[in-house]
Amino acid sequence: MAEKTADRSNSERRISLVDELYVSLRDRIITWEIYPDEILVETRVGQEFGVSKSPAREALALLCQDNLVEAIPRVGYRVTPISIQDVHEVYDLRQILEGEAASVAAARASKAEVEALLESDVSWGERLRNTDASPREYLRFHDAFHLGIAELSGNRRLHHFIHRLLLDGARLRMADPQMTIGGLPEEQEDSRGICAALVQQDGKAAAQILQEHIRRSKARILEYLVTATSSRLRGLRIGRRGDG
Repeated sequence: MAEKTADRSNSERRISLVDELYVSLRDRIITWEIYPDEILVETRVGQEFGVSKSPAREALALLCQDNLVEAIPRVGYRVTPISIQDVHEVYDLRQILEGEAASVAAARASKAEVEALLESDVSWGERLRNTDASPREYLRFHDAFHLGIAELSGNRRLHHFIHRLLLDGARLRMADPQMTIGGLPEEQEDSRGICAALVQQDGKAAAQILQEHIRRSKARILEYLVTATSSRLRGLRIGRRGDG
């Protein structure tokens, strides 16, 4: 009996360790501390976090399921690249689904529910202003409002798919220069406009404000990716000339 208890305790500690390592690596990838195309090796990951290869391997396997890394035989795990197509796919779907959520929420959400969502958004914004908020904390603040609108729609499947899109697009959104405390005024101005439209049960206006908010973010991310790609190509050309 004591052996079974010890085995279970060891197993629980190992699972907890894998989860902690997975979350830490995921957050670093999402917030661009670890860049696309970077190679992660089980041994080096284990050494950095002070763990053996086994939990490092399991954590990396979980990241594979999230499509944040891909296994390359005899090399390691490559952080998956981000493409222009990824931006279009995620953001175009977000405009459709979140616009629909806002439209439906306008018809069914009570004034008290909308006011509670806005109050939470304002309160969270104040906390971000008064603390040294990390990029990940700002991302959670952003997602809370968008998921709040989805929840007000009363459609569980719609909420699920929007949540999935926000997760899939987390790394993309961290490429938005406005996804920092500097973007808070614009973020909350849009939130106030959306909530005002919801209280007035104006689904069309609420959807338009939310979709325009998403479109602006998409445009900024595309600009960032194009600029970053051009910079890398210029660096490669300079390197080649230097080699010659």
